[in-house]
Amino acid sequence: MAEQKIIEAISNLKEDKIKEILLYKGKEQEFLFEAARKIREKSKFQNKVELRSVIELSNICSQKCRYCSISKDGKPSFVLSKEVVLNNVDFLAKKGRRTFLLQSGENSNQKFVDDVAYCCSEITKKYPDSKIILCLGNLSYEQYRLLKESGASRYILKFETSDSKHHKFCRPSDTIENRLKHIETLLELGFQVGSGNIVGLPEQTLDNLIADLKLINKLELSMVSATRFISSENSEFKNYSNGDIDLTLNFLAILRILKPNCLIPSTTSLAINKNQGQINGLMAGCNTITIHDGTPEEFEKNYAIYSQNRFSPNEQYCREIIEQCKLEASNYLI
Repeated sequence: MAEQKIIEAISNLKEDKIKEILLYKGKEQEFLFEAARKIREKSKFQNKVELRSVIELSNICSQKCRYCSISKDGKPSFVLSKEVVLNNVDFLAKKGRRTFLLQSGENSNQKFVDDVAYCCSEITKKYPDSKIILCLGNLSYEQYRLLKESGASRYILKFETSDSKHHKFCRPSDTIENRLKHIETLLELGFQVGSGNIVGLPEQTLDNLIADLKLINKLELSMVSATRFISSENSEFKNYSNGDIDLTLNFLAILRILKPNCLIPSTTSLAINKNQGQINGLMAGCNTITIHDGTPEEFEKNYAIYSQNRFSPNEQYCREIIEQCKLEASNYLI
């Protein structure tokens, strides 16, 4: 009965009740997670979890996000060559992987985008049963179209915070209005789009989080996410505390109830400073895990988004936590 009331309150976006739910702990939180798992089980994905492989293409970024340390930590810039990317895809494909997340800092340099498009084309030719996800930031319409025509099927572009003033505080080089225009462009071009927020950002309120939920609920997304704010030692927000992990997990569970048929990742931000963090994400309704073995080791250490000591889960760990949660690993789900 308690679970059904939780589901109804979330589905109807009752603000006062959602504020309460966001702060759940103990038994109440267990009811919330169980409700989220039941919604996941009834979804088109049932008990399956998508395993992704990430290749970090470049740490060059034109944005000035205050919570991120990429390009701000004094580490040398890098851009993987087409040959390195394709060799690493071959390495991952031999392990049976078929979902490849190609990620970088925001870089609209045309040669860089052309090289990514070339890689997408070659990957889809060699592995026609593969799925390519891109996370490259704001690009032009023509660049998005080129990437779509080259074989990329999904694109992740997080808005991070939906409140205009708070967005400018956290991401001074962009606006929420501009970000949403890019998301709409991606949808118009036929991408399966992913977006979401960061929970625990400095000066964020529960009202901000509810506004984020309403925006996510409104957008026609195939993938949704919520990462926990991590106070990076090299970012402008280095003196703020990390986001609350229970608040983040509750937000994820609410996302699952709002978006039954979306992919939701249990990210490495959950694993920092708390053991079993990604397991907790799966128990809260998530159904995606990313394996971090696609970036060459000599470059991976220079791709520090929120911490120089970030957790990079390998395949064995990812499969073990999926099994512990009595779920089933899958190459891709959409």
